[in-house]
Amino acid sequence: MGDVNARPTLRDERAQVTRRRIAEAARGLFRSRGYGASTLQAIAEEAGVAVQTVYAVYGSKAGILHELRDTVLRQPAAEALYEDAMRESNGARKLELFASSIRRRWEFGHDVVAIHRDAGGTDPSVRDEVKEVLGMRRRGIARLAQSMEGQLAPGTDVIHATAVIDALTLPEVYAELTGFGGWSADDFEVWLAGCLKTQLLS
Repeated sequence: MGDVNARPTLRDERAQVTRRRIAEAARGLFRSRGYGASTLQAIAEEAGVAVQTVYAVYGSKAGILHELRDTVLRQPAAEALYEDAMRESNGARKLELFASSIRRRWEFGHDVVAIHRDAGGTDPSVRDEVKEVLGMRRRGIARLAQSMEGQLAPGTDVIHATAVIDALTLPEVYAELTGFGGWSADDFEVWLAGCLKTQLLS
């Protein structure tokens, strides 16, 4: 039986470097040219590898996109902040923690969300993934809103709170404010926390 704690070999490390280079090359091209217009040949050239290597590592553009999507979904810092928010009993602090989790998620991957949505419009194999990710996001938001029941402002119910949180935390809002607006990620986090508290708390 192999040693589960064995250090990765040089070959393993090189394979991971190649994998990351391909993914980052694809991310840049998907962002600048669009998913549909980016070919595996172009991705290979951008990554400095043979197109056969891209096929061997990922199989398809959808395979690359799937990994990019997973890197956005699997963010330990953002997930930890969200769970901290769920455990927090103080409404204002709960929303501050949640705003911090959103900031970290979109700071790292708001462009991947846009790429994923774009791909869903042109690649049927990606369409169900887009729906799945949107469903996960909305369930997380609904869970947060439900945890605030009893602390919401008069006239604000869980359904209304869910809609407000959803609208304010769209990745497009982050992209607009930090891109065209020139805000820093810190600016966005402070603004989001303030808006959520103003809109939702009594």
